[in-house]
Amino acid sequence: MRSLIPLLYAALAVASACEALPPSPDPVAKAYADAWTKGHYQEMWDLLTDESRARVGTEGFVDRLPLIAQEMTLRSLEATTGPSTRAKLPNGSPDPRSATVPLDVTFHTTRVGDFKRSTELSLVLVGEKDKAAWRIAWTPEAILPALSAGRLVRMTRIDTSRGVIRARDGTELATFVAGSIVGVVPGQVRSEDGLALSLAPIVGLTPDQIKAKLHQPWVRPDTFVPIRTLGGAQLDGLKPKLSVIEGVASQATRVRSYPTGLASQTLGYLAEASDVEAQKRAGRGVQAGDLIGKANSGLEDTLDDVLGGTYGWRLSIIEPNGDRAELLGETPAIPGMDVVLSLDPALQLAAETALGDRKGALVAEDPWTGEILAIASRPTFDLNAFANGDALNIARFSADARKPLFNRATFGQYPTGSSFKPITAAAAMKEGLYKAGDRIDCPARWTGYGEQWAQLNHETGNLGLIDLRTALARSCNTFFYELGKRLNDRNTDLLPNAAKSFGLGKATDIDYVLEAEGIVPSPAWKSQYFANPADKVWNPGDATNLAIGQGFLLATPLQMANYAAALANDGIVWKPRLVLEFRDRTGTVQKKFERAELGHAASVPTDLTQIRDGMRSVVADTDGTVYFPFRGFPVSVAGKSGTAQTPTDPDGWFIGFASFEQPSIAFAAVFEEFHETPGNFASQFAGTAVRSVVGAKFGVK
Repeated sequence: MRSLIPLLYAALAVASACEALPPSPDPVAKAYADAWTKGHYQEMWDLLTDESRARVGTEGFVDRLPLIAQEMTLRSLEATTGPSTRAKLPNGSPDPRSATVPLDVTFHTTRVGDFKRSTELSLVLVGEKDKAAWRIAWTPEAILPALSAGRLVRMTRIDTSRGVIRARDGTELATFVAGSIVGVVPGQVRSEDGLALSLAPIVGLTPDQIKAKLHQPWVRPDTFVPIRTLGGAQLDGLKPKLSVIEGVASQATRVRSYPTGLASQTLGYLAEASDVEAQKRAGRGVQAGDLIGKANSGLEDTLDDVLGGTYGWRLSIIEPNGDRAELLGETPAIPGMDVVLSLDPALQLAAETALGDRKGALVAEDPWTGEILAIASRPTFDLNAFANGDALNIARFSADARKPLFNRATFGQYPTGSSFKPITAAAAMKEGLYKAGDRIDCPARWTGYGEQWAQLNHETGNLGLIDLRTALARSCNTFFYELGKRLNDRNTDLLPNAAKSFGLGKATDIDYVLEAEGIVPSPAWKSQYFANPADKVWNPGDATNLAIGQGFLLATPLQMANYAAALANDGIVWKPRLVLEFRDRTGTVQKKFERAELGHAASVPTDLTQIRDGMRSVVADTDGTVYFPFRGFPVSVAGKSGTAQTPTDPDGWFIGFASFEQPSIAFAAVFEEFHETPGNFASQFAGTAVRSVVGAKFGVK
C-alpha cells in the first residue's frame, strides 16, 4: 500500500500540469490597438464581446469609427497598450475572468494637429477551458475617455476676419461695417419647400438657391447655414418678416464696405465661393458659400489669400444639446493681413472727377519710384451694391453698354496716336539719324516712300523746315514719318525694339493687378499674327504708322504712364507698384514691396533732355496742341498729346509729367471714342483732366 501513495501523487501532478493555463488578455488588447492603428475596423469589431456588439451594433462601431475619423480630419493614429491588471475578488485573489489594459492613443489630424488621450480597455474571458478567449467589453469611452453615451465628436470652424485695404495715407478703401448673417438651422425646419418659398423674396435669392445651400456636404441638422449677409440697416427692416419663418436665425457679423467709392475696378469685390473655388482654398478652411474675392474683379481677388486669412478649427466632444463636454484640440484662426496701396486718395478723387462719366482712364505715377498715385477708370460702379447683394443695381451695372465693370486703366488697349512720338524721336537720336537742331520739312502731304505710301499731316498747311521742339509742339506727322522711314531703312526692328524698351507691348509686371499686354507691331509680330501671306509682309506704311502711334500699335493707360515716367527720369523703366505693404493687425509690416527697375529705355539722357524740352512746348507755346487747357496754370507741365484714329470717333491722349524742372508725377489720360466738335478736341479734354490731377498734387487750381 505504501508504494502506491507516491504513484498516486505523481499521477495527480501530471494531470494538473496537462490542464491548459488561462490565456493572457494582453495579446488581444494589442491586436485591437494594432488594428485601430491600421484603420482595420472590422478586425477590431471581431474582438468585441457578443454583448458589446449586440448593444452598439455595426452602425455604432464599424460605421461610426470611420465617421469619427473623418470628423477629426484624422490622418493617422498610434494606439499602444500597457500591461494588463486584474481586479481583486472578495477573497483578495485576482479575478481570472476580467482584466483592464491601459490604452494610449495619439491622434494626428489635419485641422487641429496632434493630440493624445489615455483610456483603457475592459476585457472579459469568455468560454471555458481550451475554448476560453479574451474579448473586449467595449464602450465609446474606449475611443476617448469623455465620449460617453449620447455624446458626439464635432469639428467646428473658427471664423477669421478679412483684412482692410488702405491708401498710402491710411484712408480705408475696403473695410467693414456692422451687419448680420441671415441663416437657417435645418433641424428646426419642418417644411424645406415652405421655408425656401418664404425666405427667397426677402433675401433676394431663388428657392432653389436656398435649398442648394441647405444641402451642402458639411451641413448637419444643428448647423447654422448662412444664407445671405446683410448690412445692419437692411436687417432692421427685414426682422419682422424673418421672425415668423421657422428655422431662420441671424448672427452678428461684419459686412465689407467701400466707404470712399474710389478705384472700384481696381479694388474688386467679394462673392460666394463655388465648390471648385472653395476646394482650391481648402488649406485656408474656405467652404462653398464663403465670401472670397470675385474672380478677376481686382485686388480683392488677386490678394484673397493675403486679405482673407485662415479659418481656425476646434475639435470637441459635445453633449446632445450641443454644449461642449471636452476640448480635444484647436487651431486658432489667423486673421487676414491689411494691405497698403500707393494710391493718393486726393489724386484718385481728382482723376475720377475729371474723367466724369465719359469712357476713359487716367493713371498717375511717381517717376522716381514707380508708385501708382492714381488709377482711374470711367464710367464706374458702386462696389457697395455687390457687398450688399443689391441685385437690381448689380444687374444694371452688368448690362450697361458702357461697361463700367471694365478696368480701362489696365485692360483698355488703345492706339496711342501722337503720344508715341517721343519714342520715335528717342530712337532716331540714339541711332544718329536725327541730331538736335536739325530741321526736317513738315508738308501737308508726305511721299517719302513714294506715292503708293503717301500720308497726310493733321494740319492742311505746309509748315516748312522745323526742328524737333516745334515738331512735338505742333505734333507734325510728316516730320515723324520721315524719322520712321530713316529708322526702318536702317533696320526694320529699330523702332519696334525702342518701343518695347520703354515698356510697351508687354505686361508691366505690376504685382496683383491684372493687365493687358498691348501690341507693338514688328516684322516678326506680323509674320506670326497673320495667316494670309500677303498680310505677313512688313510694309513701309507699317513703319511710318508706328512712328506716329497708329497702325496695329495698342497700349494701356498704365503702360503709357510708365513710359511717361521713363521720359521724365532719364529712361528708367520701373516695375509699377500699387501694393506697398502687407501689415498684420498690430500694424507691423510683414512684407514690403521695394521699388524695382524693369530695365532702361533705349535712349540717351541728353537726347531725352531735348525731347522733354519739346514736350514742355506742347503746353507752354501758344501754338502747342495742349496750350489752352494749361493757360495760366502755375505748375510747369510737360506732355504730349495724341489723337488716335479709330473706326468711330478718335481716342484722345495726353501723357507727360510735372513739374518740368523737378518731375514728381507722371501721367497718362485717355478718352475713348471721343466725339470731337469744333473747339472740342479729345486730347485737350485729356489735358484738362490731367490738369485737375496735377492741381491736386501741387495744391493749386
